[in-house]
Amino acid sequence: MRLANIVPAAALVMVMSGSAFAQAEWAEFVDRADHFAVNFPGAPKVETIAYKTEKGTSLPAHVYTAQDSRGAYKLTVVDYHSAPAETATAIAEAAKIMRMKGEVKYDAQEHIDHIRSQRISLIAPGGERRILAEILTEGGRLYISEASVGVKAPPPAQFQASLQVLDDQGVRIRYKADGVTRER
Repeated sequence: MRLANIVPAAALVMVMSGSAFAQAEWAEFVDRADHFAVNFPGAPKVETIAYKTEKGTSLPAHVYTAQDSRGAYKLTVVDYHSAPAETATAIAEAAKIMRMKGEVKYDAQEHIDHIRSQRISLIAPGGERRILAEILTEGGRLYISEASVGVKAPPPAQFQASLQVLDDQGVRIRYKADGVTRER
C-alpha cells in the first residue's frame, strides 16, 4: 500500500521538475552594443539585416530570435543614428507594418519605463496564432519586440514584460516626470 502512494508522488515530482526545467531555460539576454536586455527561452539567434524606412533609407539592424514549445520571440533593433530626422516617424512606420500581419485586436500607445511605445495585438491569418508586439524608440534606436504564440497559449508575459532599454554603461533607463532615473 505504501508503494502505491510513493509511485504517484514520484510521478508528480518528475512532472513538476520537468515544468521547472522548462521554465529554467528562460534567461535574461543582454546586448550592450544594441542597448537592451530581454528574457529569451535560450540563447537567441542573431542576424544582421538592412532595415528600410518608408523614405527608402537603408539602416543597419539586428534581429534576435528564439523559440520554445509555445512560440517564437523576436526583437529587432534598428540603428537610426545615420538618419536622426526619420526617428520621429519610426514607431508609426513600424506599427503600420506590424498591423499588416493580421487582424488587429488591440492597438494603443503605451509606455515602457515611461518611454512612449505602441502596443499591438493581432490574430494572424488562419486564426491559429496570436502576435503581440511593442514598438519604441530611445537613444537613436528603434526596438520592435514581437511574440507569436498559439491563440490558446498563455500570453508570453515573460518576454513581453522583460524588455529594458540600457544606457551606454549598461544601466536600465527609466524616465520619471522629473527627469531620468537610472536603476542600479
